[in-house]
Amino acid sequence: MSYPKIVYTPTGGAEQTLNFTSAPRQQPGYSKGAVRHDNISTAGIRESVLERVDAFLEINVDYIQAGNDLAGWSAFLDFALTGAPFAYFPDASQPAVINCLLEDTGETVGYMSPGIYSVKVKFRQQVL
Repeated sequence: MSYPKIVYTPTGGAEQTLNFTSAPRQQPGYSKGAVRHDNISTAGIRESVLERVDAFLEINVDYIQAGNDLAGWSAFLDFALTGAPFAYFPDASQPAVINCLLEDTGETVGYMSPGIYSVKVKFRQQVL
């Protein structure tokens, strides 16, 4: 199994690939959220109207090297913060893909040690 990759196409640009240099760590096994409206009548009867159930991917990357790796993450985050879609491949050597949007509206690539950074991102699985 190889590390994940992200493929995206900036507006007016060529397709870009962000290859992970390490495996994501401490990923939740399940992350979903329902958008629904609940109403409880005076008689105590509950009515729920479900709009949708959103699925999320939460990814922690603890090893981003200064230089090309950090520049690649910065370029991807600049793109994703605009709300544009991208493709996440959990295993870069396999064709399985999850189409995503960046859920967060702000990102910080944090300091770990000299020349090493980390990022925690939350992706919304896109319904096509």
